[in-house]
Amino acid sequence: MSILILSGIMTTASSVGIITIQSIKQSSLIDNGIHAFYAAESGVEDALYEIRKNESTVLSLDGNTGPLSNSSRWSRTVSSTIEERISDIAEDDFWQIDLYNADSSKSELTSPIKSLKLNWTGDGAEWVEVQIIPWGTDGNIGNPTEQLISSVSSGGAIVNLQNLTSILYRVRIKALYSDITGMTVKAYSAVDAGGSQVDVPGYVTVYSTGTFSRVNQVVRAQMSHRAPLSGTFGYVLFSEEDMIK
Repeated sequence: MSILILSGIMTTASSVGIITIQSIKQSSLIDNGIHAFYAAESGVEDALYEIRKNESTVLSLDGNTGPLSNSSRWSRTVSSTIEERISDIAEDDFWQIDLYNADSSKSELTSPIKSLKLNWTGDGAEWVEVQIIPWGTDGNIGNPTEQLISSVSSGGAIVNLQNLTSILYRVRIKALYSDITGMTVKAYSAVDAGGSQVDVPGYVTVYSTGTFSRVNQVVRAQMSHRAPLSGTFGYVLFSEEDMIK
């Protein structure tokens, strides 16, 4: 009986000890994870500051690392292209997409864009207004063009740009008469959405990995490379009477 009782006590004590040790390890991992998360966030904030305040190039921010005073560190990768752009657009508001390299706005794109394909979801009353502002790599700005697309095209509307490699664009997509949900824009290397799909430039993606002890945390941030113009200035009204909004 004594041996059985002692065996039971030892088994219980061992189980409690294992559970306690695992709980301590788990608590340590949680604490280390918090340090790693904020280290990763520091890498993202550093990239955003360099892009927006110091206007540093994306290439200069890719592959950087940074040690912090609490023995944690961050490392990051930064890219300025994305396969497709997706956004909701409120009625009478617009969405701006830059089809050029924001670090060198007069250089040809590595993969020229000659057409766009639009897909979206709406209630059937919406129309889409697409304004295209072109400029050449010589710095000369061309005449803006506009295209109206009815709601029946929500399954896939094609916007042709110029069949040239030396032209860059700023595209504004405006929602008319109703809200638009999930506007998706894909770019192609030939007119009529032909050729191959190419990446959309002008959109920065930052992946930052924070490390503390043996714990890693990853934070991702995405944004337009350059801040878009405000929708407030989409139209200008001239009137001698009071304007009531």
